[in-house]
Amino acid sequence: LAVRKESSGELGNRDLTAELNGSGKIPNRDSGIDSPSCSVAGETFPSEEGAEQKQPSVAGNPGEIEPDKKDTKPSSVEQKRDSTQDEDSDIDEGSSEEQETAEVPKLEYLDVNKCTEPQKLFNIANELLHTEEAYVKRLHLLDQVFCTKLSEAGISSEVITGIFSNISSIYCFHGQFLLPELKTRITEEWNVNPRLGDILQKLAPFLKMYGEYVKNFDRAMDMVNTCMQRSSPFKDVVQNIQKQEVCGNLTLQHHMLEPVQRIPRYELLLKDYLKKLPEESPDRKDAEKSLELISTAANHSNAAIRKMEKMHKLLEVYERLGGEEDIVNPANELIKEGHIQKLSAKNGTAQDRYLFLFNSMVLYCVPKLRLIGQKFSVREKMDISGLQVQEIAKQNVAHTFSITGKKRSLELQARTEEEKREWIQVIQATIEKHKQNSETFRAFNSSFYQEDEHLPDTSIASTSSVESMPGADGGGAFGG
Repeated sequence: LAVRKESSGELGNRDLTAELNGSGKIPNRDSGIDSPSCSVAGETFPSEEGAEQKQPSVAGNPGEIEPDKKDTKPSSVEQKRDSTQDEDSDIDEGSSEEQETAEVPKLEYLDVNKCTEPQKLFNIANELLHTEEAYVKRLHLLDQVFCTKLSEAGISSEVITGIFSNISSIYCFHGQFLLPELKTRITEEWNVNPRLGDILQKLAPFLKMYGEYVKNFDRAMDMVNTCMQRSSPFKDVVQNIQKQEVCGNLTLQHHMLEPVQRIPRYELLLKDYLKKLPEESPDRKDAEKSLELISTAANHSNAAIRKMEKMHKLLEVYERLGGEEDIVNPANELIKEGHIQKLSAKNGTAQDRYLFLFNSMVLYCVPKLRLIGQKFSVREKMDISGLQVQEIAKQNVAHTFSITGKKRSLELQARTEEEKREWIQVIQATIEKHKQNSETFRAFNSSFYQEDEHLPDTSIASTSSVESMPGADGGGAFGG
């Protein structure tokens, strides 16, 4: 870890210092923000909520800032649904969000209608400063507490780097450059130089370093889960830190999501700033350029957040199935779930069942007793490919439809006519989309092989042409 700290911390520090304080030119370095492999908690740092509330200068614009807080979502993979709760419909995604949001203290905002335009701009700048202070404390927790303690416990530097990526460089940039400049400008110079755009425009290119962190995020989450299950020293260190007040009763995974969320926060605040900035302002050109740079980075962070939310849903279903089905796959997407009745072929009696509809399959499940958190046992797995769904009419039985797969046909009963139509429509739409995707892939594959047949016949030309194609090494798009 000492080597990692030297390279990403001290060396990164010297690099940043040289670039910012040397020639004054900001190199356009690219660490991969344009091609992350992957797709929202409030900025208030848990242990600092009381302190922030005492500062009257955090008067903000409620109309623009409140929506930002609504994005707060628990992101811990370890947060589990109450196993005693019966659900009749799709996953209840909002319950834990509301609880966490309710814990954030409400700040006393000034009446936005009574604020002058300069006051509104100052309020936005103040909001940026205080959220940046809270964010730097979160980065300190990740880099100086979790990383350090895990290293002291003998966890290998490869594992620590695999989980925390370049968090040391990110912490150095925000703690030693962006935060000090914002603090000086907003607390000392604002009366004579009320600007944000010039600072952000100068430092925004360095946000490209987030590309490495965002690209590694999926892998990092997997490593944390694996280490928590297989390494007692790792688990002990993480759980001890999570119990401390500085962690705010949040998990390591929750804190690790914070850097992915931070760039979209800058984008929202900067858009708000530009709305209230006069057209003739000397800061407009710099602010617009800053927004352009930050928006590019934010697009990738938002994609990573969306991907994580999908993975959390899959993990949740995986736990409810007792780990029976390997469904936690980035290609899988949960589309609909809910209770259903199965009509017995023998005597027509109805039996309680549960359906999970994914983009590639249907899981037909039996509800189980609440044992060790498992709620359902998979009775039948039906591929979307070749699946058929249709309405059926049965005497003395309403709201019925059938699902027919390659191996089995099910006669099902919904609770209402509306629910039946919804199931039929959603399943049919999923079948159609899967069919379209398959046809597109076949057409693409066919054109590829046709091109392959027309390659020059000499071995040298043939080899060079094939090597230049994506996936020609067997590990790319076509290798799979």
